[in-house]
Amino acid sequence: MHDNLQDNQRFIDDARQRGLDTLAYHDRKGQSFLLLAGHPESIRALSGILDDYETMWEMAEEIMIKGVV
Repeated sequence: MHDNLQDNQRFIDDARQRGLDTLAYHDRKGQSFLLLAGHPESIRALSGILDDYETMWEMAEEIMIKGVV
């Protein structure tokens, strides 16, 4: 992702013109941002994977906080 919102919007607009979907992701662990474009099915699959990744991190953090590990 660019720091410039106009660049990000141009990226999104260009992707839409080409029939692609976009995904913006903020990795809370690494504090990085990703802006991706791809085939709609691929973006949906990646979104699901990222949701699972976030859920697993949350579960691991809860376990660590409770001292189970």
